[in-house]
Amino acid sequence: MQLIYICAVTTPLYVLYELLIRLTELDPMIGDFYAHKYTDSGVIIRTNNGSLNVPQHLLEKQFSNPSQITDADLKQLVNEFKWST
Repeated sequence: MQLIYICAVTTPLYVLYELLIRLTELDPMIGDFYAHKYTDSGVIIRTNNGSLNVPQHLLEKQFSNPSQITDADLKQLVNEFKWST
């Protein structure tokens, strides 16, 4: 299992999958997980249909208390989804 570090806490990769599941409930066209890349500000999640920049603070919320991520947060991520061309 691949592990990542969020705020000095080892976090499993499933955090990204869980967040993506929540996003595809709002827009199924976002697609399926393909790859990811961690950046200084969070992570870029690539799907078979495009990519999505997820800020670090949302990763932390998804890991520690997913209910703290509001519907508005999720809708903003969906709206910022970059479709593949």
